[in-house]
Amino acid sequence: MLRTSSCPLPRLPRSPRSLRLSTSLVLVSLAPLPLAAAGCGTPDLPITSVSAPVGSAPASATQPPPAPRARAEAPKAPIALEEYFKTKRVSGLSFSHDEKRIAFISDEGGRLDLYVRPLTGGPATQITKAQGFVHSFRFSPKDDRLAYELDDGGDELPRLYLTNAKGDAPAAVVPDLPKGRRTRFVEWSPDGTKLTYLSNARDERAMDLYEFDVTKKATTVLWKAEGNLSFHAISADGKRFAIAETKSDADNNVYLVERASADKKTLLTPHEGAALHEVQAFARDGQSLLITSNAEGEFTTLVSLDLATKKQKTLRKENWDVELGVPSASGRYLVSASNVDGVPKIVVNDVRANKEVTLPPAPKGGAFSPWGATRSGTWFLGFSRSERYFAVNLLSDTTPASPHVIDLKERKIIAVAEPLPASLAGHEMVAGTSVQIPSFDGRSVPAYLYAPKGAGPFPAVIDVHGGPTAQSRRTFSPMRQYLVSKGYVVLVPNVRGSTGYGKTWTQLDNLDLGGGPLKDIVACKKYMVAKANVAEGRVVVMGGSYGGYMALAAAAFTPDEFVANVDYFGVSDLKSLVESFPPYWASFASYIYKKFGDPKNPEHATYQHDRSP
Repeated sequence: MLRTSSCPLPRLPRSPRSLRLSTSLVLVSLAPLPLAAAGCGTPDLPITSVSAPVGSAPASATQPPPAPRARAEAPKAPIALEEYFKTKRVSGLSFSHDEKRIAFISDEGGRLDLYVRPLTGGPATQITKAQGFVHSFRFSPKDDRLAYELDDGGDELPRLYLTNAKGDAPAAVVPDLPKGRRTRFVEWSPDGTKLTYLSNARDERAMDLYEFDVTKKATTVLWKAEGNLSFHAISADGKRFAIAETKSDADNNVYLVERASADKKTLLTPHEGAALHEVQAFARDGQSLLITSNAEGEFTTLVSLDLATKKQKTLRKENWDVELGVPSASGRYLVSASNVDGVPKIVVNDVRANKEVTLPPAPKGGAFSPWGATRSGTWFLGFSRSERYFAVNLLSDTTPASPHVIDLKERKIIAVAEPLPASLAGHEMVAGTSVQIPSFDGRSVPAYLYAPKGAGPFPAVIDVHGGPTAQSRRTFSPMRQYLVSKGYVVLVPNVRGSTGYGKTWTQLDNLDLGGGPLKDIVACKKYMVAKANVAEGRVVVMGGSYGGYMALAAAAFTPDEFVANVDYFGVSDLKSLVESFPPYWASFASYIYKKFGDPKNPEHATYQHDRSP
């Protein structure tokens, strides 16, 4: 899948909005760009954001809002590029049943492996020695068993394994899985005797739902996928499933399936027009389903859907997307999170006490995001068994993402691992500033601008995210920080087609890749020249995946705008891209064709040819 740096491992899509593209590695540099006079990064600054959604016309399209100016001069940065890339990837967090240990993923040993350490502190022990990459994982709620996914050499075809907290005798849940197939962890049963998982063992195009008895080593098929239907959630008692039907990139339905009659489904989301409904989780009593939906407006709202009456109750609504709403295992807590201009805004409600829980502030000018989604697309929350401890991810553009534990009783924060290498300890990083950039049609492009110290004029890099149905968020980027330290202005735009700024903005690139979005990039260049003291002839566009496509499209379709175009693992041919999607994406075909075109449609084939750089 095309993916952003904050999501290095692809996942089975939860909905059309979460699809990304994947492609092989390509690097194209069309012209050299001399390094500028360098400057050190700026001190940590608090995350800032615009106060209202963007993607609409600014007050005056002819008067761009001011960009932050570069700061006073600074000496040459002493940190080499490779030091920035020595930052550790540390992610995921699961508590042992007795709350004495935590498991997490780290690439400290060179690959993404599982580590276990005492909850209250102490050295971590590596319990896997992967020849590929560890994906999802979770401790059993009742004993030391640990379920985890591991692919082979990074082939993105994970298999599901069981081991213990020491990593002893790992065993495949499906030992006879056919070559080229995959298994994805879903959930443990509350008593720890069973686990559910998804697999396309039966049909490479369909991810079926299975239950595995860990004692008897027996497997039961719970539901068979077909057509454009995909599994999304299971109730705590294992008797009910939530299934989604993809109709287009902007429209889907959610159905209820009873385990006792898995061949029948009940529509839960009748609606007129196009609307997306993303399944979050069943309520703990199994009588209602939490979903986020944009049926009533531009942004997604968290609602509780009564399974008997089909009536909906709004739980959280903002002028931004509410992306998460999941209860804790006991039902005491409801955790929700909104996406405020790329910054998570987390709320924990104590349902029993009918009040919001006050969390300690996130350190380092960052923001907390809750763990965590399994890569099958289902949600679980990172609470310990007693629900005293709550797992969160610290996100900031001045420090790499890293898991933390919040002690809700003591209101303390426990850091799990330090992601920065010693060479960067104490080194000043630059926080971005949110800006809105007027584009060709009167709409504005949301972006983050990272400015170096010095007098300028500066060279600049426009860093385009993958996707295209994705969003650049306020997260750490080694490359951006290095470039700013060397005297570059870095602009990170969310061009039309990006998520997070309303469903209209997301759909503006349908069958228009290399068109409107590329015009947005050109507008970004003009804005930086006018407002950020950037030299007009020294602007680069770069990106990976879909961002790589944008770099190539800029080279092919606007050859005089940029001094260099840098593509890494980008797309160069839209037709071959669509034809190369994996079979298990079949249920999302309607989304894919509306966004990228159907090669079998003559008009779409012409579009794919004309927009392929």
